[in-house]
Amino acid sequence: MTLLSRILRNAGSVARRVRASVLGPRVPTAGAAPPTAATIDLDDPAVARDPFPCYEALRAAGPVQYLARHDAWIVLDHEEVKSAFMRPHLFSNRPYEDVDAVLLAADPPEHTAVRRIVSAYFSREVIERLGAFAAERAAALLKPRLDVVREYAQPLSEAVAARLLGVDDATVEAIRAAAARSPAFAQYVRELDRLADRAEMYGRLRGDGLDDGQARSLVRLLWVASTKTSERAIAQCVLRLLRHEDVRLALRDDPAKIGPFIEEVLRLHQPEPMLRRVTREAVDLGGVTIPAGAMVNLCLAAANRDPAVYEHPAELRLDRPAARHLTFGYGIHHCVGARLGRAEVTAAVRTLLLDAPRFRAAQPLDSVPYCATMTAHYIESLVVDITPGGGTV
Repeated sequence: MTLLSRILRNAGSVARRVRASVLGPRVPTAGAAPPTAATIDLDDPAVARDPFPCYEALRAAGPVQYLARHDAWIVLDHEEVKSAFMRPHLFSNRPYEDVDAVLLAADPPEHTAVRRIVSAYFSREVIERLGAFAAERAAALLKPRLDVVREYAQPLSEAVAARLLGVDDATVEAIRAAAARSPAFAQYVRELDRLADRAEMYGRLRGDGLDDGQARSLVRLLWVASTKTSERAIAQCVLRLLRHEDVRLALRDDPAKIGPFIEEVLRLHQPEPMLRRVTREAVDLGGVTIPAGAMVNLCLAAANRDPAVYEHPAELRLDRPAARHLTFGYGIHHCVGARLGRAEVTAAVRTLLLDAPRFRAAQPLDSVPYCATMTAHYIESLVVDITPGGGTV
């Protein structure tokens, strides 16, 4: 469920949207000076399209850097990012108050009590039931030509979120309409708040002792997180399968490898590549001292490709030894819905591989449109042709 922040926080940054493709690393301009923390602009479209060479250039100078153009710090290495996650008393989630101040942006002790309540809604039984529902829904969405984002991942994730929250079809349509007429995140939040009491979970949260504002905030959070995180992960998985027929064949022949495949895609393509924190006081991290009140960007995208942790970190390997990635966070703010997200993505990928194994791209893959900014990197549209039934890929 970590997708919240940049998911819609950056939805208003239309001017920063660029069309990009998942090609190889960007070739630096001949003679160009290597990027440094003092000069780099991670929101430059050319950088945002493929930031990994820049992350490695920054990492070479140290795991924690001050980005002058952003007036913020960036944390690049796996261990340092994990260390920040483990010290919420020093690295506050306060930057996410406009998304949800009750759970996401809350710090202990308030966070502890609310998380205990919310965790009860993600029991093993609930995950299994919703996973089975996701598989049924995914199969029903297949058709001869399919936009994987808008006609598969999006309606699938919305259906699962609606089932989780207890939202009827009319409310789902109202939420879609609200999103269409709300270019700014703050406006969309107000629309979601207005609709939140239609969800069965709203009443259950009130019964758990939460007040009206808290219950509405959590319903809003769970809707945004449940839909966008899964939607973007599903699209990245499908693009990987279109690009790598050997991987698709391996998964079709041994469905047990679908799990490791999804974990690798989540490691390489985080639905939320950068998480923000604010320091409560001066804190030492990675050999430097970050002052109190500083904005800190925990770069999951760089940490998940840390060569000190992952051999050949840019490669997708189905046999990679288990090394826990940080895509869903770590510590007390580890995504409460991570297991549901995994179940949903698994259902979507398994359905395509087993029910329509000969699916193929209906557009040149180098023309796949992306939204790419410093804090967002996701596929906007991906059209495939599907031949139902069995057969070879």
